[in-house]
Amino acid sequence: MEAVVRKVQQRLRRVRGEIDRWEDLNSCLLSHFSNAANVISRLQGLGEDKNYGVLRVIPGIREDLVGKQMEILERILVYMRDILEELNGISKALSKALRDTNQMVRGGSALTRKQMQLQVGILPSIAQCLDGLQTLCEMHQAESSDIAALRQLLADEPNIPKDEVQSIFDIVFADEIC
Repeated sequence: MEAVVRKVQQRLRRVRGEIDRWEDLNSCLLSHFSNAANVISRLQGLGEDKNYGVLRVIPGIREDLVGKQMEILERILVYMRDILEELNGISKALSKALRDTNQMVRGGSALTRKQMQLQVGILPSIAQCLDGLQTLCEMHQAESSDIAALRQLLADEPNIPKDEVQSIFDIVFADEIC
């Protein structure tokens, strides 16, 4: 029984590390999202000739600035996609930890129901640990599935051919010059 408890505690420590990593990655994701929103909001202003003042005389200034902002946005989207992939990996690791721990406790050691409910001091019982791990796993899986659409968008977005983007810029800027 003590060996099983130690193994469960060891797995829960690993899970805590994964959850800490999730929180760090989630914070980075939110920061990158904010940066992407800032770049997108700047693009409209950069597209308007009136915002350049005396800088209008510099050939290609508008196109160069818009192009640089698009490069920055693409980099941010790639970072976000990578973070989302890591979050998905953590979600899978949590599911595996839950599955392995359940198998170890219920299958391999054949603990009785009474042993599963046994609580020593202030420490939770094995059943409470498994229930908590189940809850954590479900929460992270739900969040992971919520961001799956965003991950797909980020995977698709940077893959727009640069020639296509350039031709759109050429058309937009040619229309404004005429």
